Amino acid sequence: MKIVHLTFWILVMLVTKNGMFQMAIQWEPLPKLPDPKGRAGMFAGVSDEAIVAVGGANFPDTLPWEGGKKKWYDDIFVLEKGKKGWKTAKHTFPGACGYGVSITYKNQLIVIGGSNAKEHLTQVVGVEWKGGDVMLTKYPALPYPLAQMGGFLTDNMIVLIGGNRSPTAPPMHTCLVLDLKNLKAGWQQNDTFPGVARVFPVCGVYHGDGYLFSGETQGINTKGNKYRDILLDVYRIRVKRLEGMPFLTWEKLAPMPRGMSAGGGTVPLLNGNQFFFWGGVDAVTAGWKTPAKHPGIIRSMLIYKPETDEWEYLGEERTYESRVTLPVVYWQGLWVYISGETFPGVRTPSIIGIKGI
Repeated sequence: MKIVHLTFWILVMLVTKNGMFQMAIQWEPLPKLPDPKGRAGMFAGVSDEAIVAVGGANFPDTLPWEGGKKKWYDDIFVLEKGKKGWKTAKHTFPGACGYGVSITYKNQLIVIGGSNAKEHLTQVVGVEWKGGDVMLTKYPALPYPLAQMGGFLTDNMIVLIGGNRSPTAPPMHTCLVLDLKNLKAGWQQNDTFPGVARVFPVCGVYHGDGYLFSGETQGINTKGNKYRDILLDVYRIRVKRLEGMPFLTWEKLAPMPRGMSAGGGTVPLLNGNQFFFWGGVDAVTAGWKTPAKHPGIIRSMLIYKPETDEWEYLGEERTYESRVTLPVVYWQGLWVYISGETFPGVRTPSIIGIKGI
């Protein structure tokens, strides 16, 4: 008996007032993560045409407000081109970790910083898939422990923005830059960022320029009470070399219609010219006080057009659960959302690929 495999796509198509199609999103479910609980804060990139996903954390037994303990992981999962499931690499990563920055560079996933159950980390490690196992490469360590930051790669330079040095430390205002063509120079601190200190911003790249969106900082109201201040500001970052050293300039752009703290680590660039925003924490979600009755991550979708500095609302996605604290990688023509958190303490093993049509 011949078995026919069918792939189904779900399209979101909106029509403007003049009858023109505004945007179409193609959604494609991919093989689920081997951990049925799913994970938040994983690292992920592409090596040897395969997705390589590292580490992350979840609550395997009970929910956090019921006394559940977070578990951190060091295993490495691989989804090869044309395969119907993930495999687990023979070797593990050198230490359980999550919540740092993932960069794909020259056939490697570069794992940067992050945290474990005890502390934030300075590690920078390349992970390359060799067809049967992984090979690890050490890069210059960060000058201080760092997690919950944003980051991007342009012109062979990695730029990190914000984050904090420990689980209880305040958000940071500074940037770090590593020139991959000059590793001996190590990480260079850059203090030119004009925005407020923040954790969990999201970043993208368009025509060689970096873009920084949202994130959050610690707010204090008129009564002295702390709250999560979800930021709306947006910046374009031009990165150049000046006398052999990284040089950054910043331009403030149109603010976001809603915040997106802790969204996918990399913002998908659809059709080569529009950033796509799905998931993340906005100010309304951040203000929810009862975890057991949490409504879940906001489902609205936005696009940002860097050529015109304009935002557009695309409606809501109801088939797939939106999520936070996850890596997003470009693979086989799709932007792939890997696992992530859908409710406080609740992860999903689902993997979703999207593209604009």
